[in-house]
Amino acid sequence: MMQKKYTFHDFSELERIITELTTSDAYKNASGVLLQLYNPKLDTNDQQIVKYIQEKCSKACLVGITSANIADVEYDIKDNPLELNVTIFKATRLFAFDFDLRRETGFVAGRIVQEKLQDIPNARCMLICYSCGSVALQTFIQEFSHHRLPIFGAKAGRSTRAQNIPQVYGRTVRDDGITAIIFAGDNLRLYMDNCLGFQEIGLNMRVTETKSDTVISKIDDKPAAEIYSKYLQVKPNQYFVQNVCEFPLIFHRGDCPVARVPSACDQDGSMRFTADVVQGEIFRLSYGNSHNFFQIIESSVQGIKRFQPEAVFLFECSNRIRFLEEQPQCEADSFRVNSPELSVAIGFAELFFSSTGYGGALNSALVVVGLCEGPVAEDEIHVRNDLPEEDEVDQEDKRDYIPFVDRILHFLETTSLELDQRNQELDMIATTDRLTRIYNRWELENKINEMLNSYADEKKPMSLIFMDIDHFKQINDKFGHDVGDMVLKATVRLIKNNLQPHHVFGRWGGEEFLYALPDTDLKEGKAFAERIRVQVENNCYVKARYITMSFGVAQLTPGDDLLSWVKRADQALYQAKETGRNRVVAL
Repeated sequence: MMQKKYTFHDFSELERIITELTTSDAYKNASGVLLQLYNPKLDTNDQQIVKYIQEKCSKACLVGITSANIADVEYDIKDNPLELNVTIFKATRLFAFDFDLRRETGFVAGRIVQEKLQDIPNARCMLICYSCGSVALQTFIQEFSHHRLPIFGAKAGRSTRAQNIPQVYGRTVRDDGITAIIFAGDNLRLYMDNCLGFQEIGLNMRVTETKSDTVISKIDDKPAAEIYSKYLQVKPNQYFVQNVCEFPLIFHRGDCPVARVPSACDQDGSMRFTADVVQGEIFRLSYGNSHNFFQIIESSVQGIKRFQPEAVFLFECSNRIRFLEEQPQCEADSFRVNSPELSVAIGFAELFFSSTGYGGALNSALVVVGLCEGPVAEDEIHVRNDLPEEDEVDQEDKRDYIPFVDRILHFLETTSLELDQRNQELDMIATTDRLTRIYNRWELENKINEMLNSYADEKKPMSLIFMDIDHFKQINDKFGHDVGDMVLKATVRLIKNNLQPHHVFGRWGGEEFLYALPDTDLKEGKAFAERIRVQVENNCYVKARYITMSFGVAQLTPGDDLLSWVKRADQALYQAKETGRNRVVAL
């Protein structure tokens, strides 16, 4: 594999580049050729450029976007040259897809890719550039997400001053399209890094209302923009976007932190974004400083250096460049030291999906991708990139004078961490039964209500088990309450061995417990309860020796709420008690 970066300002320069490329032996002997075209200019004939490249480079796969340009005037990139970045593969095959979403849906486009992937057993990763909306992109990716391909790429951008149309490049130029490239090869190895660097601070907040997939109208039932006026004194005026760019909202999707930066604010306090937002999601505000950014970048530079890539692609958010102002090239230049021919795409969003499916369309991040052909390296995908520990950081702060901003930021970071730890401790106290260390009744009700809400959307079966230790009062009377407590804790440990990630288990009160099972019908719930009953019956306790439990099982029915569901499980438990105990009854 080899990578070569070309830049050009006019069509004649492009003609010389294409001639040099297509007459080279490397191009002629390649198994696949990737061309990435990134355009910051406003006065180019994009159709002519793309048509010429496609006609002259029939062996290659072309992908690219118009660049995002939201920096202040002094940092405008409209006079920069176009970049045509070439990656020539020796063994890897490329499969290109180009979709016009004015003519077909994201679902149809996704099905086409899914069918093709069934015939590519050694597909390794995918590059996607797009100019469509978030819903279409999500629908597209969802159709083949079960293949668990790592995905990277960017959303087309535009100049916020010139208001040109964001466009994606492929077989042609589209303002509502998707271009996707599948990389396939047994020896292709991948490095992916999600460099964010923003530090979360403050309380958890919830998106309580959205107008669309990219508009938040209410946060904690108040106009969305109020969070910035409340915490930062930023009013929804013409300078709103510039004043909030350093303070993204940070969501967590799986293990991947996802930032969202407002791109506009409406008169009613709604905030618009360039990537998807979801009603009900929890987030925190965050803030950035360049020192943290460059620590993250340096860690990534060292990581990809160890990987020894033959090609490097960077996908950077325009908001990140605006935030860095005088230092916008520093991040890319850090990687150029080892990979001078790397490509840089600047978009409105950067795609990062790991092989586990975590991630999505990001904001304010720098996605780093490295590729190499060879069996030596192992894939490396870093879903999150935390700041290095103190002893890993150069001791540069042995200065006599530390700037005020650095001191106040350190104060905010430290107090925020302390508040996080204190809140976690308080949350544990508020939601956990002190004796058994499982959910208390208050949190148990909350968790089961969350299950009920999901049932309203998914209509999948769910079962509830109400369980009670038989003759528990006799244990307390005979051995004392300390032994009774030991029995409760030992029984809970036994039952917890059966817990799965989506199960809910807690103490209802005294010697009574509830266990909620999603995706479980009544027959399966009864069998599950019977398994626990046998485990308890066969267990030998230290002093009480042998005990038994009774179980009542009820499946959720339409119209059930928490009280009615628990009541039916309780009635089943009562029958188990009345008919001899140490048994399971399902109603």
